Amino acid sequence: MFIGRTQEISRLRKEFSLARPSLLVVYGRRRIGKSALLNEAAKNHPHLLYQATRVTSALNLEGFKAEIVRSLGTDPLLDGLSDWLGVLTYLARKAKEMPGLIVVLDEFPYLVEGDQALPSIIQKFWDAVVAEQIDLNLVLCGSMIAQMEDLLAEKNPLYGRQTLSLEVKALSLRDAAGFFPDYSAEDRILAYAIFGGIPFYLRLCESSASIEENVTNLLLTDAGPLVDEPNVLLQSELRETQRYASILAAIADGCTKLGEIGGRVRDVKDSVSLSPYIKRLERMRLVRTVHSLDANPRSRDTRYFVDDPLVAFWHRFVRPNMSSVMQGFGADIWRHQVEPRLDDYMGVAFEEICRGHARRHAQETLPSPAQEIGQIWGADYDIDVAGRLLNGSMLYSECKWRRGAIGSDVLATLIERAEKTTYGRGVEDRYFVLYARTNFKTGVHERAKETGRIVLLTPDTMLAP
Repeated sequence: MFIGRTQEISRLRKEFSLARPSLLVVYGRRRIGKSALLNEAAKNHPHLLYQATRVTSALNLEGFKAEIVRSLGTDPLLDGLSDWLGVLTYLARKAKEMPGLIVVLDEFPYLVEGDQALPSIIQKFWDAVVAEQIDLNLVLCGSMIAQMEDLLAEKNPLYGRQTLSLEVKALSLRDAAGFFPDYSAEDRILAYAIFGGIPFYLRLCESSASIEENVTNLLLTDAGPLVDEPNVLLQSELRETQRYASILAAIADGCTKLGEIGGRVRDVKDSVSLSPYIKRLERMRLVRTVHSLDANPRSRDTRYFVDDPLVAFWHRFVRPNMSSVMQGFGADIWRHQVEPRLDDYMGVAFEEICRGHARRHAQETLPSPAQEIGQIWGADYDIDVAGRLLNGSMLYSECKWRRGAIGSDVLATLIERAEKTTYGRGVEDRYFVLYARTNFKTGVHERAKETGRIVLLTPDTMLAP
C-alpha cells in the first residue's frame, strides 16, 4: 500500500496529463521514495522507468534499451540504435503512438558521470520534441541533490527547459504515522523522532513490534539493515567521509555552534575551515542551518542541527556502542544506554517535530496558516517555536516532552519570553501554543478557555486530521 505523498502525486499527475512536452526534474536524498512516487503517479499512463547504475555509458544505454523492450515491447528498430540521441528519438516517435508516454531516467547523475555530454544531448533532443509538440513526459530523477540542483543552474544546457521541478522531502508526521497503525499517538511521535519520514526506514519497521524491538532489530544488531546507514549515506556521494562523519557526530552530541563543532573535529585548522563541509552536508539534507527569528540579518549567531532523525539517533546511541552492537548486546544497549536517555534525546527532537506541525497545520487551531516558522534564542531565554501567521498574527510556543501534566508556570514563562524578543514586537494579535507529551493541569485549561489565545496540543491532537 502506498502511504502519503498526496500533494506530490497530484502535482505529478497534473503535469503528466497536460498533453504537451513535459520535462520534469525530480530529486531528493537516498531512500526518500522517489522511484515509488513516480511509479505511483505514472501507473495510469504508459511509462517506463530506467534505474541507472555506476557503470559505463554503453552499459547503461544497453540497460535502458532492455527496459524499453520490457515496458513497451520488442521492436527491430531499437536493435540498431547505439547512442543516446537515437534511443531518445525512438521514444519520441513511440510517444506519437502512445500520447502521454512517461520516460523516467532514475539516478540521472550516474548517466552524466558516464557521459558528460548527455545534458547537451538531451537539450538537443528536447528542443526537437518541443518544436514538434510531442506529448512526451521525460523525467530526470536523482538522489545526488547537488548535481540535480545544478541541472537547473544557468550554466547547464537544460537551464530553463524544465516544466516542473520537484524536491521529494521526508514524509510529514501524519503520513509517517500511517506506518504504525497500532501505536499510540505518543509512540508514533517517538518512532518519527527515531526513524524520521524516510519511507525506506519506515517500511523496515514491523508495525506489530514495539519501538524497542524495531530499534533493536534494525539498528542494534550486527545484521540490522540500518546498523551502518549513516555511513552508507555519506559513502554514496563522498570519497572521503571521516571528517563529515565527525561533524555529524559533534552536532548530534549537542554541538550546535561552529566553534563547538570545531572543538570536536580536531583535524581542521580553525572553525572557518569547517564551512565547506557543513555546506556539503546541507546540500545532502543531513544538516540544517538555523538563525534566530529575531536576529540581525548580519548576525553570525548560527546554529546547526542534524536534519535526519535516524542519523541523529545513530550518532547519539549506535555509533558510541558499535563494539557492543557487533557482539550481540543490542538488548542491553537499549536497556542501559538508550532507554534511560531517550527523554533527553526527545527534548530537541520533539521541538523540531512541533515546528513541522506548526508549519503544516497551524490553520487547524489558529486563524490562518503559518507564513514562517522558526525558533528564537536570546542571551538568557529560548522560544522553541515562533512564527508569523498569514493574517499577521504572531505565534509563540513551548514544547515539553516530559511525563506529567504541564502547569501554568510553563505558560507564564512563555508569555514572559515573548515580551523579551523583538520578533513580533508591536503586534498585539498573539497566540501562545503549548505542546505536551501527556496533558495539562486544570489551571492551564481554564486560562486557555478564558482568553481564546492559548492553544493546548498533545500527541493525539497533533495527529488528528
